[in-house]
Amino acid sequence: MAQSTGNGGGGDYKTFAGAGFGTLMVQLAAGSKETPKSASSRAYLRDGLPSLYAEGDFGMRFVGALETLLDPIVAMLDSLPEHFDPDYAPRDILNLLSAWLGVDLDESQAIAVQRDTIRRAAELGRRRGTKGGLELALSLAFPGVPLRVEDDGGIVWSADGQRVESKPAQFVVYCDKPVTEDVQAAIARCIEQFKPVHTAYRLRVKAPKKKPPES
Repeated sequence: MAQSTGNGGGGDYKTFAGAGFGTLMVQLAAGSKETPKSASSRAYLRDGLPSLYAEGDFGMRFVGALETLLDPIVAMLDSLPEHFDPDYAPRDILNLLSAWLGVDLDESQAIAVQRDTIRRAAELGRRRGTKGGLELALSLAFPGVPLRVEDDGGIVWSADGQRVESKPAQFVVYCDKPVTEDVQAAIARCIEQFKPVHTAYRLRVKAPKKKPPES
């Protein structure tokens, strides 16, 4: 069986050729410097090996294979707190957080708006069903849209002590700049989600300026 040595292909190889056996390429390795690189800079397995095994090729290659498999898992565990931080969470984890906190995210909104909504979910839940809670929800969902909530209020009284039926509670949400119909629909969905259940509302959107007729 003949053999030859060369550096073709970017490394030192020894070629073994034999009739009926094809060609086998074996890369030479000498010590830990030639072992596969770990998937991260931890190298927590190879650094914990006794020197007897750390100096051997087989032990380092075996541990290197384990590091390649385990390091991504360890990296995930190391960054687990950030995975559940609204500022850094991936989109699928963000949806999971919204389900845990009882917040319905609008997927048509920007990801930054969704993150801010999750971040303030506790405050939204505490103020849900109030005027302040609705104003907060609208400001989070539509940061560039001037929205204001006005409550009609009202007092009922009777001079003769008879029971007087009160009007249903209602309020008006004003949008002080023209917006598209899609934005109007999104605002209405947000109001329905955060308004008091027993109340009715009206959404009034400023009409766009009419262009002067051409002369």
